[in-house]
Amino acid sequence: MNRRWGWVCVLGLGLGVAACKKDVPQEVDAGVVETGPAALTEQEPNERPDQSLALTRDSVVTGGLAAEPNKLDEDWYRLAPGAPRIADVTVSGLPGGDIKLDVYDQDRNRLVGVNSDGEGKGERLPNLFVEKERWVVVSPARKGMGGAYTLEVKYRAPNDGEEREPNDRAVDAAALPLGQTVTAFLGHSGDEDWYRVELPDTGTPGGEVPVQAPAPDTAPAAPGAPAPTGAAVPPPSVPDETPVIDDNAAPSPSPEGTFAGGEPPATPPATPPAGEIAGEAAGSAVVDAGIPLPPEVPSVALKIELSAVEGVRPEISVLSAAEAPLFTLQGKEGEPLALRNIGVRATDRVVYLVVKGGWVGTGKAQRRTFNAQVPYTLTVSQEEAGAHAELEPNDELTKATPLTGAGYREGFLSPKSDVDNYVLTTREPVLAKVELTGVDRLDLTLSMVEPPQGDGQKETVLLKANDGALKEPERLNNVACNGTCYFRVEGSFRKVGAKFVKDFENAEQPYRITVTTVPDNGSEEREPNNTSERAQDLALGKAVRGTVYPAKDVDYFRVDLSDRPVRTSLTATLLGILKVDVGLYLHRLQPDGKLTLVQTSDRAKGDQPETIRYSAEPGVYLFEVRDARNREANFQDSYQLTVEEGE
Repeated sequence: MNRRWGWVCVLGLGLGVAACKKDVPQEVDAGVVETGPAALTEQEPNERPDQSLALTRDSVVTGGLAAEPNKLDEDWYRLAPGAPRIADVTVSGLPGGDIKLDVYDQDRNRLVGVNSDGEGKGERLPNLFVEKERWVVVSPARKGMGGAYTLEVKYRAPNDGEEREPNDRAVDAAALPLGQTVTAFLGHSGDEDWYRVELPDTGTPGGEVPVQAPAPDTAPAAPGAPAPTGAAVPPPSVPDETPVIDDNAAPSPSPEGTFAGGEPPATPPATPPAGEIAGEAAGSAVVDAGIPLPPEVPSVALKIELSAVEGVRPEISVLSAAEAPLFTLQGKEGEPLALRNIGVRATDRVVYLVVKGGWVGTGKAQRRTFNAQVPYTLTVSQEEAGAHAELEPNDELTKATPLTGAGYREGFLSPKSDVDNYVLTTREPVLAKVELTGVDRLDLTLSMVEPPQGDGQKETVLLKANDGALKEPERLNNVACNGTCYFRVEGSFRKVGAKFVKDFENAEQPYRITVTTVPDNGSEEREPNNTSERAQDLALGKAVRGTVYPAKDVDYFRVDLSDRPVRTSLTATLLGILKVDVGLYLHRLQPDGKLTLVQTSDRAKGDQPETIRYSAEPGVYLFEVRDARNREANFQDSYQLTVEEGE
């Protein structure tokens, strides 16, 4: 009886244990957990896409290239992460050889080639976008090279606001909304980053009210009016500043800045196709004896900010929707670029921005700069000045920004070598007052410039104002304009060490250039009249007013007594002004064009008058008005000169 009960207990315990095991869920064996990049070995043959080794996650591949004298050994790898990813692809160098990377799309079209460094050095493509799959090919740069290498591929999820390679063509350009920032790499020497910028649409072309240039007036000039100071400015030609980049070739270096600091060509260039220059369109207005001037086109002014990258000399180009170059500039190595008032035509609706590394070095050492380790940031926004903004590029007279006789423009001097040209077009003879505000950290120079007068000639600076120092304004008074006149704003030269350089810039605070005009009725001096050749004709008995400004200003007035049969008694009275000790000097113009001083009145008594009485033989005489001590100026107060016949 006891034995039977024992078996029952044993059976009961067994059933209980079984019941307990049945209630516990079964654990699934997860296998080996992947905790790092896959360590793989290249498998030959792998010289075709269908033989490629698939890399589906972070991987480190050990491989080797055969040194074959008649062909290149190619190792193909398939990048297939299973979801859109950014791949960082790095290959080590070949001992004593030059290695390269090539990328193909899923249809076996070559997308990009990377061969930036020389023998024994590796290559890197830090931000290859893989949406479905890509093929990466490792090969030697030349036949007969080979050796062991290591290929490393790292995947990460793509982020908003970052570049996705390849984007080296307009069709692959990344959309860059105004005001937003993109992060990108100039990862190899042949890298070009293209961005597509859509211009704003506010109901009018360009979204702004354009500043229209006045239409030409074909009426004859008033008697005694000055000849037009503007001369024929031929339309510019646009050289091809965007060479085809070959990683293994080094074309001639581009100039230091094709935008800033350059001088207009001495020989007038040929006429370009219409629309090839920012602000130009097909057709042109004609003023001043056939001077072609492009009509004003509605424009949008852009602000471009590019961060600095160590070892990279940045180069920025702006292209039209048709990929015509509008603007190109190279910066300095390792320095940022802040470009202001880059003018683009609103009618284009779309422009392209291209960023690449500029050339450094010479000869065989010449190369395009890059940095696969450090990204740059790029922001494009619209300038707040709107229709009053200066429009870059305007570093040449042929690309001058239009001014009106009762308006202003706001501009920036950045980079340091920036030069801004402006053009005033008038329908009738006028006198213009040009005022330039001061800017922090800038010493500005304001000039009036005459374009080249013919083939082989150079431009001429007619007037220059640089009386002010840092932050101080500049002015030009009584500038005669009948047709077209050109004005220039630039940084002043200063001596650094043994050299004079332009070392001023401010990309944050704009200057303002303002022009006001009044009809030229003959009662005011007509600048420039600072040489005997440009002396202003003076009518006897009629007073004329003028200013001694800027410092060292000289004003000449011409009295023609050539048709007089006998001597003529002249009395010249000069009413002085505050601050300046004006002097009056009488010269006779000799047949050879030289001047002979015949009488002076320069007692230097402040605002007291000066008087000359002279019995003049028949001939041509010039009255000269200037500061007797040649050191002061007064832009506000006017002297008055009257030359009368008789004692």
